[in-house]
Amino acid sequence: MEIYSIKFYKTAAEFIADLDRQISDLETAVKSLEPQVEQLKGAAERYRKIQELLRRFKQSEAGAPALEITGLSIYIDPSPITKYEIYGQSYAHMLDVLSVMKKVREVANSVIQEGGLGDAAVAVQFKDGIPVKLVVL
Repeated sequence: MEIYSIKFYKTAAEFIADLDRQISDLETAVKSLEPQVEQLKGAAERYRKIQELLRRFKQSEAGAPALEITGLSIYIDPSPITKYEIYGQSYAHMLDVLSVMKKVREVANSVIQEGGLGDAAVAVQFKDGIPVKLVVL
């Protein structure tokens, strides 16, 4: 499901400042998640080796499956592999979003500066949190 929203800014410069804040917040989040992902990578690999050993002796994994409630998966005491997959997937997506946001900022800033639109009111449409349309009002 795609999520669309629109936000109005009194000036295009205000939009760029908001975009800079979002990029900074995302960079901070990525930096704080990276060491956790790296730590889980080792734990997940050790856990995977133990699971392979247990399979040789015909014992199954003891971890409980996720509880599904209206589309929300709830994990109680997840295995290191499950945590690594969740954190790793989030980390990769956050890096992708960060890259896209930086490109959008570069293009938007260039258009706003070269077009002399810094003081113009704008509306910005977001798709899944990423600016996709800039409307000069």
